Amino acid sequence: MSSRDPNTAPANKPLIDIEELLLAAGPQTFQKGFVLFQQNKVSNVKVNGNTATATATVKGTSSYQVKVTMQPELKCQCTCPAAEYMTVCKHAVAVGLLLNQPRAEVEDETSDEQVLRRYFSEKSAPELVELLLQSIESDELQWRNWLLKAKLSQSDISLAELKKLVTKALPARDIWGWNDVSRYFSAAEKQIDSLWNAMANLPIESQWQLTEHVLMRLNKVLERIDDSGGFRFGIEGQINVKMPELFEQLNWPAEKKAQWLFEHLYQREYNVFPDINDNFTVTGEVEACLLKKCRSALEEMAGELNAGKDRTDITWRMRVYAQPLLNAARAANNWREEERLLAMQAHQCRDYLALVQLCLDHQEELDAEDWLLRAKKVATQYEQRNCANIEIRVKIALGETAQAWKLGWQLFEHARSFRAFQELQELHDELGQPEPELLTKVEQLFANPKNQHQRDAQCEFYLSIGKPDAAKQCAKEGLISIELLLKVADAIIATDSSESLAIYLRVTRKMLENSDNKIYQRVTDLLLHLQKQLKRQQHPLGDFEVAVGELAMEFRRKRNFTALLNKHFPHCV
Repeated sequence: MSSRDPNTAPANKPLIDIEELLLAAGPQTFQKGFVLFQQNKVSNVKVNGNTATATATVKGTSSYQVKVTMQPELKCQCTCPAAEYMTVCKHAVAVGLLLNQPRAEVEDETSDEQVLRRYFSEKSAPELVELLLQSIESDELQWRNWLLKAKLSQSDISLAELKKLVTKALPARDIWGWNDVSRYFSAAEKQIDSLWNAMANLPIESQWQLTEHVLMRLNKVLERIDDSGGFRFGIEGQINVKMPELFEQLNWPAEKKAQWLFEHLYQREYNVFPDINDNFTVTGEVEACLLKKCRSALEEMAGELNAGKDRTDITWRMRVYAQPLLNAARAANNWREEERLLAMQAHQCRDYLALVQLCLDHQEELDAEDWLLRAKKVATQYEQRNCANIEIRVKIALGETAQAWKLGWQLFEHARSFRAFQELQELHDELGQPEPELLTKVEQLFANPKNQHQRDAQCEFYLSIGKPDAAKQCAKEGLISIELLLKVADAIIATDSSESLAIYLRVTRKMLENSDNKIYQRVTDLLLHLQKQLKRQQHPLGDFEVAVGELAMEFRRKRNFTALLNKHFPHCV
């Protein structure tokens, strides 16, 4: 496309090179776009000369949003399904044809906003008021929004009145439909936004009370609304920001603030409530009071555990009350206090393993070994592997490298996965390569795979150690995953392009059993990748082109796929 600047182009000069548009779209798509253009299906055209882009709405099966970039090259985007696999769809063509009109004509035909501005500017103030009232009286949402703005414009609005507006913004409704819930919270969020702005003139205590009221009201309406889609998250996020900000500004005694925080650390009364540990920043005297209360609560709960009460509920509460103390211990680099707090609530394998890691991080190998013994006693069969992994770290820290290597080999032998081999190789390097025949032993272990998981592991092993022919043999002997097949094909393309092509065809045929535009695009991308690889290796493209032609014939009923082949491989089809 020419390098003209839309800002400096003459007023009667088209913005789009029509020949370039035709070439990019193809004659059939261009003809369909021309029909849309003639039927005046294009509206809301906006041209941004600074970015050399234009946007518009095109009415087709639905209304689609189109964006056309004119410089440095023509590029089109559209929200229609066809745009997923087409460079230029018919809707983009229609917009391009309109942009091809002289500049003044485009602006005159599409500037609906200017028409309305001229219309409104000719009305008197009373006439405009009447027009607005007529427009919003049949739309409850618009009416509520404008009424809220009017009331909030009053400088002397009271806290009680604002609370009433909160109730109106979040009316009690029985709502279960996904779209209905979305509309409800979308409208509510806009009104609550206006309330946040209006309350800025109130005293801090009143702002706090209003924010609490919003929180309570939100919880109340959620009792009757199915918000499994999370549409309340906008309002909830606002509350999570507002409450901590206002809390810091409250002129409460430290003891009162600490008590409020403590009471809300562990609460089950509300579905929505800011997390004290995550959202509130507590320092100074307030923090000291809160930590004192948390210590007392933990000691009481430890006594309940010793008395044989239900452990599940108690340990959950202990985690909540221990968190502020843990944060303080970590901030003070007091890891022994951190260890003590974690030990108080530890009862599962993962709890003890966290203590093992904490001791290892602070070079206390013997303590780590003690905690590991406790972890093993309560570990499930699945968790035994986690115990073995961290036991290797403990053995290395204790200087028992032979035992560490033995454990590492046992884990690999049990798993027989490629990931397990990678971990074993990392351990082998870390320990100074204690096994001279490592690769031979691993190869023997991977021999005679019994399932796809083991076949994949064997194949990846050969690829990782630079034996593509052995990997090719794995692919021939048994089924392996598609992604791994493609890795094999790329690995052997330099020495065996025919087999590489055969693998790609095997994969693409399998993928094309499904009818999906994303699959079609993925297959096309794979073929383009293979073509590029063949060219790089300087292989003849004859067999590749024949294969693409065969694919086009075999899957000719999949029209969107054949359209992609026509576009990218026209000489093959």
